[in-house]
Amino acid sequence: MTNPIPLVAPGFSIFDQNIPLAIAIVVVASFLFAGGSTIQHLAVSRSVDKTAENRSMGMGQIWDLVRNPRWLLGLATVATGASMHIVGLMMAPVTVVQPVGILAVPWAVLLAAKIHHFRPGRAIWGAVALTILGIVVFTLFSASTAAPDTELPPTRIIVASLIVFAVGGILGYLGRFGSPAIRCLMWASGGSFFYGLSSAMVKTVSELVRSGNFLGRPLFWTVAAFLLVCYLVGGFMVQQGYANGPAEIVVGSMTTTDPIVAVTFGLAVLGEGVRLGWTDAVGMLISGAVAVGGVVILSKYHPEAQHNQIATRAAEARDEAAREEAARDGAAEELERQ
Repeated sequence: MTNPIPLVAPGFSIFDQNIPLAIAIVVVASFLFAGGSTIQHLAVSRSVDKTAENRSMGMGQIWDLVRNPRWLLGLATVATGASMHIVGLMMAPVTVVQPVGILAVPWAVLLAAKIHHFRPGRAIWGAVALTILGIVVFTLFSASTAAPDTELPPTRIIVASLIVFAVGGILGYLGRFGSPAIRCLMWASGGSFFYGLSSAMVKTVSELVRSGNFLGRPLFWTVAAFLLVCYLVGGFMVQQGYANGPAEIVVGSMTTTDPIVAVTFGLAVLGEGVRLGWTDAVGMLISGAVAVGGVVILSKYHPEAQHNQIATRAAEARDEAAREEAARDGAAEELERQ
């Protein structure tokens, strides 16, 4: 049974379904996530060469970050938000809770505007509005069809998890190529697949714990191992995203791709889509595509992305001038030899 807000009753458990309270908790978590991500981006951006064609960090740079007080502050902030998010997942279906995290996008834009002293233009706010609109509609569809109970089919859970691992790994590989904006988007999207799966794993673990005698079930330990991999690999990819682009793009990608992955997993694997009709499915597909489109636009028109494009063109012009000068020198030397 769904309990109302506030919950001040004997026998309260965070495993009791309480959708309104879960959403309220995740709203606060989204602000903490945006703040922590912005702090981490500031730390990462100072540890990479912004003029390099590929800013991906090596393990030495990652180790330096682990000892950076500013990065650790960001990590603690993100961890606090993640903990609140986990509580929300325990109190409501993943198809309802996960999309609310998209609120981190406008938080991140506002924080970046304050820190870097720029005023977001219409294109940026339009991209943010498009992303939020898509996820809000997506959430309305998912919440209206959310199932009260969660299924735990071991085979489906394991196979689906491995598929998500593969897709996330491919996106991470693609993060090694292209412009900084593209690399940032690919790294962040790859990390988002792992983080989206981690939310589904948290929900699975909470259901196993609630069912009792969970320590004796192989599925519990398998899911726990998957969860650890998701946090480690996803965290690594997200830091690479910070190294290649602004926090807003990383946050926008994560809070869009992450819920889509988690919700899809919940619907298709955990049985939360038993009430889903074909019209609801089409609506979720369209609204999800709109949200992803908003993030892509944000990655294109963000001031840092514009600056990167200008810097890239300037570097290409310098390289071309150097090649032409070298060709002229070579031609002059050839004439002297003749």
